[in-house]
Amino acid sequence: MPKNSRITIGLLCLSLTACNENIFDFEGEQHVRVYQDDQAISCEDTGAVSVKTHGKLLIDEDIELHCSQKGDDGMSYTESCGSQTGSINIFTIHDKDLGTAESLGFSRLSTLPDAQFDAKCEYKVISDSKKYALINQLDEQHSIWQANKTANYQFQFNMSYSDCPTFVPTPIVTITVNNDAINTVYDINNDTFLSNISQYMTIDELYSELKLQLQLTPIEAGLNVNEQNKLPKFSNTGIPEQYYINAGREECDAANYTISDFVIL
Repeated sequence: MPKNSRITIGLLCLSLTACNENIFDFEGEQHVRVYQDDQAISCEDTGAVSVKTHGKLLIDEDIELHCSQKGDDGMSYTESCGSQTGSINIFTIHDKDLGTAESLGFSRLSTLPDAQFDAKCEYKVISDSKKYALINQLDEQHSIWQANKTANYQFQFNMSYSDCPTFVPTPIVTITVNNDAINTVYDINNDTFLSNISQYMTIDELYSELKLQLQLTPIEAGLNVNEQNKLPKFSNTGIPEQYYINAGREECDAANYTISDFVIL
């Protein structure tokens, strides 16, 4: 469906009270929004369940997502540190998958009459055709990588953000992998080995992360922030050399991934 038609349908839906309360039509199919509480606590930076974590529960059951977003349940809570917040994770799925989603602990968003969320989210994300073209490319390249991979290798890696102007630039690092697990991460910029390496990934783990982000349906994806219409770049052995995904759910989630200087050990 042309993008303008999608927007027209979306605006029409937004003008009807029932659109937020029950099943709604999107691109000729019946959809429903579901949610789970993210268990966030006031004044705590950790502990909240991410959109990605809840979304993976649905994806692992082969439930297609047409939007993934943070929202608020619209209820009032005690305003003090340590109290519950109204933050929730919201997903747009096919109506036929509602029963499975409910068995995983999700509920209809329509049960929260004052919920706050982006009602136009479904019209802001990448199209289904682009989403599945990128997933197919990723699967094909992963197969090439699997056919050529080794358990011991080294590569330079960097991940920067296009939507986070105040964020301290992440360093360029050299990641060493032994027996398919990260052994060391060396910060080239500061000439030091990092002690906390939990945020870094092997190439297989990066493939899994990229596919999950695509399945969550981002608002942007492509080669880089300025060339989103170009496909991401891979080496002839299936290494993802340049990839851009903007989840669009919060600041600092428009990620640019780059890999270079791959060496077999």
